[in-house]
Amino acid sequence: MKQQRVVAKLASASLVLLSGCASLSPPTEKLATLPVVNLGEQPPAGEFILRLPAGKPIPNRVVVKGSALTAPAEHTLNISLPRDVYIHQNWVSEDGKNWRTHDKVFDIHLKLLLPSDVYPRPPELELRLDRKAG
Repeated sequence: MKQQRVVAKLASASLVLLSGCASLSPPTEKLATLPVVNLGEQPPAGEFILRLPAGKPIPNRVVVKGSALTAPAEHTLNISLPRDVYIHQNWVSEDGKNWRTHDKVFDIHLKLLLPSDVYPRPPELELRLDRKAG
């Protein structure tokens, strides 16, 4: 019984700490001083902000591997964005000034369809990236 109370108190303390971390505001003063590097450019030593420029190809390496396969496979897909995106660690901005955590900016969904009697086609892997409103 005493052990359960200790575990419950530790769990409560952990939740308080985690919720405190989640509500931290972005370090805007620090971010304003960091150099901005475009994807593909040589980054400087130390911290920097990575800019994904609008309309430019962004190579995305897709790898499929595992013990169920005879050999791994990979392919690079180029995508582009309708507007610039700035990234520093888990912070994302679309103007380089107003920062939010990536989960507040993008919805990411991954779907895998495997061949079966109800889906008698080749496997399909779909990654969907949507902007969240606001």
